[in-house]
Order: sequence, then structure tokens, then C-alpha cells
Amino acid sequence: MMRPAFASTKQAAAFAVLLLVLLLAPVLVGKTFLPSREQAYATLGWNSGPYPWIYQQVFQETNDIDIVFMGSSRMLRGIDTPYVQAALSQKLGRPAVVRTIAWSWAGYDGLFFIAQDLLQHRKVRQLVFYDENSNSKSQRNPILVSLFRFGEDASSLSHLPLADKGIFYFAALIGMPRNLLGLARTNIPVALLADQPGYIEPTDKSDLNDVNAPSCLGAVATRLGYNSSRLFSEHAPFSPYRPAEANFTHATVYTAANPNKNFEFSGVPLPVWQFHFARQFGMLAEAHNCHLVMLHIPTLDPAFDPIQSTAIQERAFWPSIFSTNMALVGIPSNQLFQGLTDDKIKKLYFDPLHLNQNGMEFFTRLITPALLEQYEAKTNY
Repeated sequence: MMRPAFASTKQAAAFAVLLLVLLLAPVLVGKTFLPSREQAYATLGWNSGPYPWIYQQVFQETNDIDIVFMGSSRMLRGIDTPYVQAALSQKLGRPAVVRTIAWSWAGYDGLFFIAQDLLQHRKVRQLVFYDENSNSKSQRNPILVSLFRFGEDASSLSHLPLADKGIFYFAALIGMPRNLLGLARTNIPVALLADQPGYIEPTDKSDLNDVNAPSCLGAVATRLGYNSSRLFSEHAPFSPYRPAEANFTHATVYTAANPNKNFEFSGVPLPVWQFHFARQFGMLAEAHNCHLVMLHIPTLDPAFDPIQSTAIQERAFWPSIFSTNMALVGIPSNQLFQGLTDDKIKKLYFDPLHLNQNGMEFFTRLITPALLEQYEAKTNY
């Protein structure tokens, strides 16, 4: 005969009360007993993504940003940020401020929460992002256990279905011990550079490591050859390659005022939670007078970019979700890759979704003129 779990009814009742208190911890703690918002970022090191860089840009730097590129890994590895900054500086006749603030794991929830923190601390004139819907109905950014804090962010869940609210509440519950520990002692943010006190050597020494971000204004140039599968780490050797840019068409732009036939919009609905945070993100940018530009970053995945398509395929009519004043910028794949063999195209990627250093430099030089035109037309610089 097995012994009962509790020796008495009082013990069982005490355990039930303790369990209830733990489950209600995010509500009971509220906002009053949370450590400062920057502490949520200070707990994240390089192995989670370039969060030490993000911490510095959100909470330590205070100057205005002319253009910020925000999003997950395709943005992180897709834009040569120093090149854009140099081009904008030349155009403005003054030192421009261009930054990439990007991370791992796609999702409009992560985009909303990090953009919210950035815009609360710094003025951003133009924010460039891309389609963060990962084709997954359930995937969430694992860093949400640090970034989503119920006492501060519960209002952002209004109008979400109960099941989705429950997922975010559970993330806040999982992150609660770390948050409470931040009240007992302050987390020291990871140093950006190896010669600074407090630097923590990352355990991952691969070319995918994000510790190079500070030297490239937040971007990461990946020196890996192509691997058709994202499940394995074996890549072809990297070899520098640059197509002749003069042979290629520069970017095309779509706005509500000037529709462009190079963009085609499908009616495939976004998952409810993705649509919800996309709308929240659009309203956030509008409230901060921040011009939005959605950038189509080319891939070799037919789900995102049909091979040699004559038009840019978008899964939704984005101006109706984000803002009618936004712009969409991209290059149809048949124009971007014209005259290139499959082998040469693959020299621009390290997997079907991500550009390598070759692709980053090539794509940035073609897309930059349109991004600067948007800046000049839409911002009071």
C-alpha cells in the first residue's frame, strides 16, 4: 500500500495555496516589484543572439537614429549597415546614424517588444523591417521569457484569444524567478568587446556567432558557403564573389499612393497572434512618428520566393496591417538574379533563407538607393 502524498488535509491545503501563489506570481508581482526593464536585456548573453549590442543601443546610446534595420536573422545577416550609413552620410552632408538591431527567431511579437523598448528611449526616423511570419502557427521567440513581463505588457495581449494569452502568461511565469533575482542583485550587462572588463567568452566559435555585430553596427557578415539544409552544420567553403552590379536592376518601391505592379499580394491569413502583434507594431511606429519601410529580403526558399518570379510575392496587403503611409521595397528575383547560374546564385547564400557576406554586400548595394529615397521623402532630416 502506497503512502499518501500528504500526511494531512492541512498539508494538502498548504501545498495547494503555495502552488496557486506560484501560478499567480506574474499577477501578484505586477509592475511594482519588477526590476527595471533594462535588467531583462542585461541577463542575455551572446549565445542568445547579439543582445549585449541591443542592450547598448536601447538603454545606453541616446542620440537619434536616422535608419534602423530591425528583425530576426535574415535582417541580421542581410544588410551591410556600415555601407548604408556611409551612403546616407554622404547624401545628408553630416554623419548619419544607421544601426541594425536584430536577433534570432522570427515573430512579430519579438519585433513589437524590442521596437517598443527602442522607441521609448531613442528617436528613430525610419525603421526598416521584413516579414517576420515564419510560416509556423505555434513558434514563439524563446527570449520572450525575458522580454515579456506580465506586469508591464499585459495590455498588449488585449483582443488575443485565450489560448494565445495563456502562452504569453506562461512565458512571464517561466521568467519570473530571473526577474525576482534581479531585485536581489543587479545584473551586469555583458561587455561588447573582448578587451573590456566583464567580457564573457562565447562558447560558440562558429562563423555564425553574433559577437561580430558591434564592429558592423549591429550586422553580422557570415563567411560560410552554401548548405541546402538548415538542419546540419556542414557548409561549402566560403569564396568571395561579387556579381557586376551595373548589370542589375535596382530596387522597386510600392506605396499606397503609387502602387507598383512588381508586387503581388496573396490573401493567405496570418496566424492570429502574428496579425495582432503586427498591428500593434504598426500603431507603435505611428505613435512615435517613425516611417516604416518593409524590405523584401530575397531567399532561395520557394515558400517565400518562387524561383525567377517576375513579381515580389507578399503574403498579405501590408499597408492595411501596418500603415497606409508605409513603403514596401524589394527586387523581383528574375531581375535580382538575371544572368546568374544556379551555382553563382548559391555563392550569395549560406542556406536557403540567409545571405552570406557575398549576398549581403551585393543586395545592400542594390537596395540602398531606394531606402535613402524613402528617408529623404518621408523624414524631416
